[in-house]
Amino acid sequence: MEINIKDKLRALRQQKNVTQEALANHLGITPQSVGKWERGEGFPDITLLPNIAIYFGVTVDELLSVDNARIEEKIKAYEAESLKYRNLGETGKNLEMWEKAYKEFPNDCRVMRGLMHALFSDGGNPKYEEGGGPDVKEYENRIYELGEAILANTTDKELREDAIQLLCFTYEGNDDEKALIYADMAGDFWINRDNLRCQVLKDEEGVKETQTYLANLVLEAAMTAASISWKKRLTYEEMIEAYSFARDILLRLYKDGNVGFYAPQVSTYCLNLAHLYAELSDAENTIMCVEDCCKYAVADPIPSDKDYEFTAPLVNRVKYDCKETTRNCTGNSCFYCLPSLENKKFDFVRDDERFKNAINEMKKYARA
Repeated sequence: MEINIKDKLRALRQQKNVTQEALANHLGITPQSVGKWERGEGFPDITLLPNIAIYFGVTVDELLSVDNARIEEKIKAYEAESLKYRNLGETGKNLEMWEKAYKEFPNDCRVMRGLMHALFSDGGNPKYEEGGGPDVKEYENRIYELGEAILANTTDKELREDAIQLLCFTYEGNDDEKALIYADMAGDFWINRDNLRCQVLKDEEGVKETQTYLANLVLEAAMTAASISWKKRLTYEEMIEAYSFARDILLRLYKDGNVGFYAPQVSTYCLNLAHLYAELSDAENTIMCVEDCCKYAVADPIPSDKDYEFTAPLVNRVKYDCKETTRNCTGNSCFYCLPSLENKKFDFVRDDERFKNAINEMKKYARA
């Protein structure tokens, strides 16, 4: 447990309107010693702690911020436990854990954020869509309350950005006017931390940072292109173009085929394309997309006990810690793709050997 006296000592002095010299005189030491303590360059002798505590009318534990240190330690433990659950797609257990944390620390904005994310992830669980769990509206209302509480109680940039994003996503489709209000509170695309860091950093560190930013930009471009297809009813050709672009831009960046962490994303785009080509009764393209769907579904590395390292030239410094990755379900890509391919629209190619081989391959690797 890390104990930090410097900030507490300075705060106590300011509250009591006591100078460093006055405290030093009381303790029989030099003002320079007090200055070093407050700069974190030294620590009072243990024999002085009771005198300092009595002087300011606090306990030694309060002086050492032991209670704060215990709180920090406990919240960090909750965050570490949450990451384990999210890494495995255990949304229900993650929500249960954050509910417990919220009862213990109802005013901590980090706990509020954890609970917001847990509610958002678990509210999208298929069992709730089938009527097997709590009312989704109840989840949404709690997200609204928690998000507003975070915005009202902290100036921390990261916590506020998280709250704004989840409020926007939750209001979207329910109250688009409010969703836009929160969207407009977010930062500008052109001026952001990652962009500016890429401009400043040089040498190997700069290459690594820029490659990571590029990977994120390409992923964002893919997701943005794919989202065009569900904004309104488009023609099949327009939707095919949207999903093809999303698939192709990812495969272009990861040109050696090692898409690693993004295999489920590519698999999903191929599956959507297969559905669209099936609607057009285009047998060859339907089967090709099913084969590609299978290829990348089988390559789904999540969850894994190995870190994700990419090898294509423009991303060969990008690495994801396997323990830091998260998902919203326990099954893998094969498990979730197979039911979709049972749709009767695929009956016209179901007896094709290539189609059957792809299905059998996914069945081999499917895991709930």
